[in-house]
Amino acid sequence: MLALNDRALLDLPNRRLKLYEVEPTDLGDLVGCQSGWGLASKVLAYARPGRDGQWIELGWRREGVIRGFFRDRAQARLWAAYTDPNRARELGRPGNEQHLRVALARPLLGSATLPEGYRTELANQSMAGEISALLQATFPVYPTPLYPGHISQAISSRANLFRVVRDSEGKLAAVASAELDLQRGSAEMTDCATAPAHRGRGLMARLLFRLELDVRRLFGICDFYTLARACEVSMNCVFGKLGYSSTGRLVSNCRMPNGWESMNIWCKQIGA
Repeated sequence: MLALNDRALLDLPNRRLKLYEVEPTDLGDLVGCQSGWGLASKVLAYARPGRDGQWIELGWRREGVIRGFFRDRAQARLWAAYTDPNRARELGRPGNEQHLRVALARPLLGSATLPEGYRTELANQSMAGEISALLQATFPVYPTPLYPGHISQAISSRANLFRVVRDSEGKLAAVASAELDLQRGSAEMTDCATAPAHRGRGLMARLLFRLELDVRRLFGICDFYTLARACEVSMNCVFGKLGYSSTGRLVSNCRMPNGWESMNIWCKQIGA
């Protein structure tokens, strides 16, 4: 991510410009954004509620909301503009809708206890190599760097809080992280991967449940969201089981194994 100013981030690998806490009248005055706009095929504004009519008049479309995104727990409305019309089209929409319906119908998680033979722990920097290996094996293409040095730095700087699950032999079975926004007081649940031999055992839902408690205990954050691949049903089902609410879909949002992929937004607020 390249910070163009205090309210704009240019994400070159995903050709995406992110704008934070802006209003339609601000767009012409964001210093440094002109070059970023030219390099991005999607611009995404995280705006406070209000001024919907002005956004629509400018040709932006609201793709969803993130509840509790800002420090005062106000929601962020996500307004999108596309400089490439081809990117604005949602590929695979019928399948995406079906996956969402399946996820919304999932019963809530009944028990947070891991299956026999598994244990979970918070990750430290010494685990960066094995976390990287599992993530890279799961995602040949990913919107953020997955090499060990990046993960180690994220852990040490507390940009991300990682939790892992190990099997009876101590081998890494699953991993997930909370990407922390300490300035705004919210956390994105991300970097979710389960090794093939351990899938279908409910590890990820239980891991994420524990990770939510970690984030609340260590950082006082009670607002969580995730962006789950719309084309992939299993992770959407995990968040449905954990009591997250579906609050929109970001179209062609980032590069994933299938190219530009759309991401379902899921949000959850737990007791402060």
